[in-house]
Amino acid sequence: MAPHSRPRVRLSSRQVWAALRTHTLLILVVLASICPVLFVVVASFKPITSFDSLASSTAPFTLANYLGVFADKVSIQWLLNSIIVTTAVTILTVIVDMLAGYAFAKLKFKGSAWLLSAMLATVMVPFAVTLLPNYVLVARLGLVNSYAGLIIPLLSAPVGVYLMRQFISEIPDALLEAAKIDGANPLQILLKIIVPLARQPAIVLAVFTFVNTWNSFLWPLLIAQSEDKRTLIVGIATQSLQHTQNLGAMTAQTVISMVPTLVVFAIFQRYFLMGLTAGSVKS
Repeated sequence: MAPHSRPRVRLSSRQVWAALRTHTLLILVVLASICPVLFVVVASFKPITSFDSLASSTAPFTLANYLGVFADKVSIQWLLNSIIVTTAVTILTVIVDMLAGYAFAKLKFKGSAWLLSAMLATVMVPFAVTLLPNYVLVARLGLVNSYAGLIIPLLSAPVGVYLMRQFISEIPDALLEAAKIDGANPLQILLKIIVPLARQPAIVLAVFTFVNTWNSFLWPLLIAQSEDKRTLIVGIATQSLQHTQNLGAMTAQTVISMVPTLVVFAIFQRYFLMGLTAGSVKS
C-alpha cells in the first residue's frame, strides 16, 4: 500500500505576496550585510592602490598581500597581542563568572540578594561612563601599556555572572547535599559536579567573551600606547590614519582579523545555539 501523502496547503494570493515581500526584504538585508565583507575579501587578493581602482582592476588574484602581512613583524606582534589578550580574558572571565554564579546560586551569605541586584544594575551604566574612572585607576596602578592593563579591567561581566547563576540554580540541591554527605567540600562540589553540568552555558559565555574581546577597540586604544602592545583591531585602525596607506595589507589584515571569530563560532555553534534556546521550553 502506498504511503499516505500529506495534503497540500494552498496559499491565498495575499499570503503568497506577503511571503514574497518578506523573503525579498530578508535577501536584501543579507546582501547588504555580506557585500561589504565580500568587497574586503576580494580586495585583499588584489594589488590595489585605492578602492576606486578595484572595480576596473584586471590584475590576477594573488597572495602577495597576505605574504606581506605575515612577513611584517609588527603585524605578527599585533596578532599575537590579540591572541594573548583574548585568550586570557575569555578563560579568566569564564572562571570568575562561574565562581560568582555558584556563590550566588548555592552559597547562602548575608546580603547576597542585594549584592546581586547592585551588580546587575551596573548593566544599565554605559561603558563610556566608566571609561575615564577605569583608565585613571589603571594609570595609578601603573598598568598602562601592559598586558595586565588590557586584561584585568575586562574580566568578568554582570551578564555572565547572571547567566551562570541562573543555570547553576537549576541544579537540584539534593545532588549537592548527597555530595556533602559523601564528604565533598564546596570546591570539590564545584569542580566535580557544577563544572561538568554547566559546560553548555560556560561555552556560550566563552564564545560571547571571545568575540567581544577580540573586536574590542576603545579600551585597547587607550591602554596600548606603544606599537608593540596594540591589538590587531587597533593596529588596523591606526594604520588608516597614516598619510601613506598600504590598502592591500590593510584588507588582508582585516580578513585575518575575521577568521578567529568565524572559526570559534563554527566549532562551538551547536553549544551556542543550544545555550540560546535553553530554558525556552519547560519540561
